[in-house]
Amino acid sequence: MGYSGCDSMENRIDNLDRISALPDEILHHILSFVSLKQAVRTSVLSKSWKETWHTCPILVLENHTHRDIARVKEVLKFMEQTLLNRHMEMISLRKLMISLSWFWDDKVAALVDRCVCFAIGSNVKELKLRFPLLWGRYNLPQIVFCAKSINVLELDHCTLSRPRIGVQLSLRKLCLVGVYVDDQMIENLFARCPLIEYLTIESSKGFKSLELFSLRKLHEVEISSNAELKKVEINALNVHSVTITNMETCVINVACCKNLKCLVLSDLSITDDWLCNVISDFSLLQFLSIIYCHKLRSLKISGPSLKELVIIGCDLVEVKLETPNLSIFRFHGHPISFTSNAMALSETDLYIYGYDDDIQVDIQVLVKYIELLAKFNQCSEVLNLEHCTGAVVIVPREWRQILHPPLCGVKHLNLLIDDDLFDFTIPQLVDSLLWLSPHIETISMSFPLGHRHEYSFQFLYKEQLIHKGENPSCCQSLPISCWQNCLKGVKIEHTATYFARPASVDRFSLERKTSEKRTYEERFYFHDNIWDELNNLHLNLRNKFSYLFDGDK
Repeated sequence: MGYSGCDSMENRIDNLDRISALPDEILHHILSFVSLKQAVRTSVLSKSWKETWHTCPILVLENHTHRDIARVKEVLKFMEQTLLNRHMEMISLRKLMISLSWFWDDKVAALVDRCVCFAIGSNVKELKLRFPLLWGRYNLPQIVFCAKSINVLELDHCTLSRPRIGVQLSLRKLCLVGVYVDDQMIENLFARCPLIEYLTIESSKGFKSLELFSLRKLHEVEISSNAELKKVEINALNVHSVTITNMETCVINVACCKNLKCLVLSDLSITDDWLCNVISDFSLLQFLSIIYCHKLRSLKISGPSLKELVIIGCDLVEVKLETPNLSIFRFHGHPISFTSNAMALSETDLYIYGYDDDIQVDIQVLVKYIELLAKFNQCSEVLNLEHCTGAVVIVPREWRQILHPPLCGVKHLNLLIDDDLFDFTIPQLVDSLLWLSPHIETISMSFPLGHRHEYSFQFLYKEQLIHKGENPSCCQSLPISCWQNCLKGVKIEHTATYFARPASVDRFSLERKTSEKRTYEERFYFHDNIWDELNNLHLNLRNKFSYLFDGDK
């Protein structure tokens, strides 16, 4: 049967416009990812798209770059009319977000007020108001405090004044960033919001005390950088995660959070005794992070359920762990005395300060470093080391005859170097790492040199690892023969990451990229003259970036 040209065209249009046939829920979800302007434009595509826009339950206005105040007011007036129409037609609203970074006057505030009121009239469930470049300039309308439909409230740089009527909210999530709220208002707020599950208070002022009592549904709390806050007390039995950061003068009491599983403490004036007493009560704690708490000296942590421990930037001299189920340990700091009964670490990260500030490392420093590494010999299969220059991992050959390799039990060793690899070669690093951890399965090293380079080495060994008969001089300090006598081959992968101009520019794209991330890879397998091949590998890399070494001449 033949088809006319008109029928064929209609069929093609129907095939191309399958998106319009999708359920409204999916179309609304699609519109939630585009800007207000783009969402409005879809209304001219067809009648179905016009209806989709008209009933879309999510309205988002974000204006972070437009500096024309007249244009900002025009858009807000359009938003106001849209919300009024929905209110009059009883179309419910799931989410309203207004985010403005530029221009603020009484007329703009009045427009935002009316948008908020109409949204509440449409039973909005999520209300997000963000004004990040302002400080206390937008007074939240009183009607918000009695809007029972709102279960998510996020406010950025607003002022919360005491309501003339009682607070009546059903909040499940509350996020306050840069707000101004006094003690009486914040006490009243939490007393009337017993259903809160997620709470964030950041960089806010006006209140000195935060007491969270009788919040049975509270699960997660994040309190950060509230400069005037002097006291935080959390008494919520079901809270699972607490994060408190950057409040050095604040007194903290979280001892009643018996079911806590995640605790993050950063930039606080907590003491050894405080931490020891608190942690001992948290039998369910699985994740603990302690960052830049400079009053801590001797850390004693006991936790039967603890699986991951992070310690960064604290002025510690001693760490004692009674954490039999610890799996991941991350430590950045000065050398410490370390003891642990964790025998099944899957991964350890170490960044020891002050060891490689100089190219030449003092022997006493080297010995202390090796003694610290030896603590993780039998309890961690994967060890990640980070250093500025990598100097401390270069163990001089004369000292290898005296010292004992500290990492005979480690299977995978990863080295991250922050500075350009000017002072050492790839063969030097590989040779020393193979002494630190004889017969290791894999080594990876990452360093900048023009680009960011990552070398991964997989080692293949001869079947006989124990050297029989007279040991060569290079093996005298080893219980097993060194890599030069038992290495059969090595597989190497080299990945370089760099930025370059885009290969092509899409003139229809809204984004104008000046550069894009690129990578290149190469692979090698050496089984003969491995040391010479590694030297050639480094020489080729240095020649490629020879301009970086011009100052050496």
